Amino acid sequence: MNKNLFRSSSLILLVILMNGCIRGYTPDIVLKKDGQPCISIPANEDFFMRKKEYSIMTTEVYQTGIGQLWEKNYFDPSKPYYVKNQECLYFNYQFQNNIFYTISFISTEKGNNENQKSTQKTWIRFVRIIKKQDGTMQLLLDAEASGYY
Repeated sequence: MNKNLFRSSSLILLVILMNGCIRGYTPDIVLKKDGQPCISIPANEDFFMRKKEYSIMTTEVYQTGIGQLWEKNYFDPSKPYYVKNQECLYFNYQFQNNIFYTISFISTEKGNNENQKSTQKTWIRFVRIIKKQDGTMQLLLDAEASGYY
């Protein structure tokens, strides 16, 4: 059962990415001091640059050629997960060096009907963390991440 669910989730994400039928939004990602990414909703998500709260529905980490590595759903209305724009989302995953990841999550503005699909946004970004020769960590995003060898 889990294998079928895993395959169908991966297939759905792949179809969405390839067809572009659902516009994916681009989250902000920076490296924290511990070398792990801070993934957040950008400040410019609100036209007036106000701090807003967002309900996070699900968070996922994929690896090319492997599939889904980690997922957390926040569907229980008694335990909502809210973040403000520019606040790091909680990804309970230890990102490794030189692995090409796809990071995604789904959000809606706090207070919107979370069951109404039109208010949800899917956020997707391609990420790779590399260790440079001088020992410092560097974050590669999108085309730079996919083209690095």
